[in-house]
Amino acid sequence: MKNIFYFFLCLTVLSSCGEEPKTAAPENLPAALVNPMIRPLTEAIAADTGNAALYYQRSVELNKMGQDSLTQVDLMKAVSLDPDNVGYRESLTFFLIDKKKAALAMEQVKILKQKNPKNETYTLLEAEAYMAGNELAKAETILTDLMTRLPGEPDVLLDASRLKAAQKDTAGAIDYAKKVLQITPNFFDGLYQLADLYSATGNAEALKWYDKIYRLDTLNPNPLYDAALFYQRKGDLAAAKRFFVKTIYVDKDFTDAYIQHGKILLSQDSVSKAERQFSIAIEVAPNSAEAYYQKGLTLLKQNKKAEAKSAFNQALVFNRNHTAAREAVQHL
Repeated sequence: MKNIFYFFLCLTVLSSCGEEPKTAAPENLPAALVNPMIRPLTEAIAADTGNAALYYQRSVELNKMGQDSLTQVDLMKAVSLDPDNVGYRESLTFFLIDKKKAALAMEQVKILKQKNPKNETYTLLEAEAYMAGNELAKAETILTDLMTRLPGEPDVLLDASRLKAAQKDTAGAIDYAKKVLQITPNFFDGLYQLADLYSATGNAEALKWYDKIYRLDTLNPNPLYDAALFYQRKGDLAAAKRFFVKTIYVDKDFTDAYIQHGKILLSQDSVSKAERQFSIAIEVAPNSAEAYYQKGLTLLKQNKKAEAKSAFNQALVFNRNHTAAREAVQHL
């Protein structure tokens, strides 16, 4: 499935990030906050602790790294410092829904609805928050009402499709996704919903829709990557490798494509080629715990135990909860 990033673009020019910070970042912080990519923002925050925009911008970067707990902390801080900034609050709400933190998401939805009771987008968010908490009957009540009042609204039909999928009614989910595309044939989220539904059931029809998504935007690597994952799950590793390479051709910084390609090569005993993929992944994403872990596995295959242990330890620096890396260190 595509990597959905819900944040709105922050349009504020953060000139302070380019200045020499007045206060250095404390050293007793989580590693993610002081790694080379994030440290400038952390230092800027240390110099200006009341700047909501800085916390918001750092949350965006942390989200890209997959640092969910730290992302949430920064988003909530941005909202607390600037409670009237609707963009920050909406971003927090989308994030909480995506991470299935339904109770917290609902708190934000209620505030948004109080600020703008006539905005149907917030009613839709309420349904999504209920779905995130698996309160499907409540979500269905809201969506049924919205479909009556807003017939043919693509976003409502899309959520109806998601609801049917959550109810394990794949046929119903596909039917609603097709209705979305009948109304708006090139609706990105609708296309992806249909492609992902077919993919989840192992139906090769998914490939047709991933191809359509790619042709609509040939600079978007995600449909190529998802097609590669489909082939990988089906055991067609040659096709999977081709599509991982195509993904990287479109986006040379697509870390997961290097990692998945490397995993296939490692499974085929192409150890040196696999190590190369993981090394490139580390170059483009120096904070990737998984890339370090996988590189450690290739080093173990070459009986380079000291180097492997170093790689596993580095994985734990960026993700202390990486169980496989911790077990590997203990075993060594």
